[in-house]
Amino acid sequence: MVGSPPLGLRRRSSASLWTPSDNTPILSSGHSDTLEASMDLRLLRYFLAVVEAGTVHGASATVHVAQPSLSRQIRRLEHDLGFELFERSARGLSLTAAGRAFLPVAEDLLTRATQARATARAISRGTVSDLTVVAAPTTVKDVISPFIVRAGASGIIGNAIEALPEHVYAAVERGDADFAVGTRIPPAELRSMVLGHAFLWAQMPAEHPLASRTGVPISELVQEPLILMSRAHGVRQMLDSAAARAGLAFTASVETTSPVLAQALAAAGRGVCVLSDDPQFGLDAVPISTSAGDLIITLFGVWDEMHYAGARIVECLRELSTFNAELYPQTVGIGAGATAP
Repeated sequence: MVGSPPLGLRRRSSASLWTPSDNTPILSSGHSDTLEASMDLRLLRYFLAVVEAGTVHGASATVHVAQPSLSRQIRRLEHDLGFELFERSARGLSLTAAGRAFLPVAEDLLTRATQARATARAISRGTVSDLTVVAAPTTVKDVISPFIVRAGASGIIGNAIEALPEHVYAAVERGDADFAVGTRIPPAELRSMVLGHAFLWAQMPAEHPLASRTGVPISELVQEPLILMSRAHGVRQMLDSAAARAGLAFTASVETTSPVLAQALAAAGRGVCVLSDDPQFGLDAVPISTSAGDLIITLFGVWDEMHYAGARIVECLRELSTFNAELYPQTVGIGAGATAP
């Protein structure tokens, strides 16, 4: 729905009022108890461009404004605010303490303005469409993309952002995405609902002795040559934690950062891979069991309750939950007897 500003964004600030036009004044807290300064979004964009480039010269090429004019605009913004944003020296520019404090406010204002324009366009059309969802790459491939195909031309998801699981919800907080489908516990500041569950699979060729099983105990699994994701990956952490709880030790035969490569190696007979991805290359997938139950991953739908299309997002997530149950019918009803990360 919205593009990403040049720097990471923070949570919104309630201290400012904004409007969506680049040239419409914004009222912000002034530099005295009685004075309010006015500025416009164009100046904020110039400020962020200078922060990212590190010099006015570098920023001038980015925003297509002559260097002397850009310097004057930054000075104008500082005058409006009542404090200096940059320390100027022969070595270049660096943010002042006040500039560092103001940076997240400026980022947030620009994000909200972008959201306002997108919202206004959607409201003027009288429709809710082309919403952006953020999810981990595996979730986008195995769940979101097939759901978009099922929904057809009338579906409301128009874009998907792939992010690491630990960064998924931050995209919603920043306004980069309208809602998220994640596997981590959602932050309390956002609304959430459980969409369903997925197994952590042991995957192997059909002729492997474990392939005919309805489940493989983790104590047996660790005896196999294991093809695992790197230790930074969520599914690897989940397997490691389950093994530790069971008092088991193991050494990976292969570690990789690519789920597709892990599956290819398993299909080539190099070992058993452990993933949450749907199997391919003719691999069979078998749930991994522990004394506490099968290892499962919980899928959460997450959104901002203040989103203008909140009701439609909830409806979409309910449809997605039903679709997930159709994709993975074996996971319906699991939870109480399973182990989640």
